Amino acid sequence: MPYEPMVGTPLRFPPGRVAVRLDEGHRLAYRRLYQHYQSVLAGLPVLRDRDFDGRAVRMTARELAALNQAFAGLEGPASAPHDAFQAQEQVRTRLFKRLQFLS
Repeated sequence: MPYEPMVGTPLRFPPGRVAVRLDEGHRLAYRRLYQHYQSVLAGLPVLRDRDFDGRAVRMTARELAALNQAFAGLEGPASAPHDAFQAQEQVRTRLFKRLQFLS
């Protein structure tokens, strides 16, 4: 199922902010997202559990764009983040086998 991007309504005050309504489906996606990211380096907003009860949440347009991009990235294959670690493990295993052979 393709992800439908969220659209924020511009607020008059404070300028540059938008209001977005988040539901329970967004909460599950947000939790899956923070299982992988564990940081705010991607420009994602920090949301609390109470932000997902249907009330409008204020955030900047840049944070909304980053959140839409991250949610769209979750729709890809679920095993993609693990492939990088698996490749690192294989390289390390080969290195250990070479070192063991040389010693």
